[in-house]
Amino acid sequence: MPHAPHLLASGPARPPRKRRGRRVASLLLAAGLTLTAITIFAASPASAASVCDPGTDICAITDTVQTPLGPVTIAVSAASVVTVQLSPAAPRTLVFGIPFAVPPGPPALPGYARTSITTAVGVVNIDTFLAPPGVASWFALPNLAIISIHPPSPCRVGTSGTTVVFTPIIPPGPPA
Repeated sequence: MPHAPHLLASGPARPPRKRRGRRVASLLLAAGLTLTAITIFAASPASAASVCDPGTDICAITDTVQTPLGPVTIAVSAASVVTVQLSPAAPRTLVFGIPFAVPPGPPALPGYARTSITTAVGVVNIDTFLAPPGVASWFALPNLAIISIHPPSPCRVGTSGTTVVFTPIIPPGPPA
């Protein structure tokens, strides 16, 4: 005699039912991932006009380059020091500086975008990760900006708030 007679009363086991919205959800997910990939791969690198002041030997990008987190301003000094200033539109934005080039992130990652800016010293890449919107609570994921540079020589990096400064280890020009 079985211990659970109510299990035998329902008859033979049936295959599990498929959820009605599963097909629609799969189609929406595929469409969203395709649109994200097209947007990221179709984006061209940003270019900005630069102006150099002969009195101070500082070159600055005069055009502001827009990223998903907000506008970015870049200044390059005669000593090849690159200063990147992000003005985030959203609160709770973490900014990290990396003194070497990193490969782009996964294109299917929601909220990810890369902005590349060519300067006289190297290519500055700004990888942004937008946190998904959610219910306001004490724990919310921050937005993230990873700013890296592909310099022609090694450099140091310093990050203070939303400003990243890349300083070359070996100064440019002939050895003294």
